[in-house]
Amino acid sequence: MAQWGRIRQGYMAGKSYQELADKYGLSVKTIQNRASKEGWTKEKGKIKEEVGEKIHERVVRVRVRELEKLMDANGKLIDTLVSLTEQAADENETRKMIFDKAGSMKNVECLAKAIRTAVETQRDLYKLPTLDQETKQTELLIKSTIDAAKADLEREKWEAEKLEKAKSAEVAGGTVWQIKAPEGMVLDG
Repeated sequence: MAQWGRIRQGYMAGKSYQELADKYGLSVKTIQNRASKEGWTKEKGKIKEEVGEKIHERVVRVRVRELEKLMDANGKLIDTLVSLTEQAADENETRKMIFDKAGSMKNVECLAKAIRTAVETQRDLYKLPTLDQETKQTELLIKSTIDAAKADLEREKWEAEKLEKAKSAEVAGGTVWQIKAPEGMVLDG
């Protein structure tokens, strides 16, 4: 009599049918039939899904804690820079104060890199566009607004021309005039 409880545990732990067949002296087909009959595959899938969700949740929690620490450090860095800027009378004095605090050009470069990283992190965290992306979005919005205004103007011109031709037709004793609509314009009526 096969030890089906242990075979099932082995399958759930990730062993293949072949490994289990070799270990317990059964055929692969016998184990597959039992697994199918008792729904081992579905159960294993549910277990994998649950474990995957728990791992994902844990990774998210760890990542959020890391981001919170980084945001805290970024906030402190920005507060320090704002404080130095507020103490300085002009831009040159701000640079001098930052350089005095940093101690060397290498430290100033590291500080600049840290600021860039802080800004990028905050943009990523809050899903904010970069200056280039913001400029492109604004340009696209302006272009689409201009295009819509041009289309409205074309339609108004066409409607005015249509009305003028209709009036002319009435005066001319019922002669029908045809007006070609601008390409892509949807005609109604």
